[in-house]
Amino acid sequence: GVVGSGDIIAAPMAGVVRSVTAAPGQTVVQGDPLLVLEAMKMEHTLKAPRGGEIADVLCALGDQVSDGQVLARLKSQSDG
Repeated sequence: GVVGSGDIIAAPMAGVVRSVTAAPGQTVVQGDPLLVLEAMKMEHTLKAPRGGEIADVLCALGDQVSDGQVLARLKSQSDG
């Protein structure tokens, strides 16, 4: 499995990106929905692991992603 530092949002399983609500530079709070992954006929909402600012969104609508793939990243809290 992927060990999350709290800065990355990774796919819990292989699937297709159905919705992307996160955008770089956006400020989120813990639990905010960032994207929706469809896997095995079910939708999985991936949420912000903590509050912060989104640094990168590394996937797009309709992308086929693999298990453990990093889909979005929060700015590291040590970045200042």
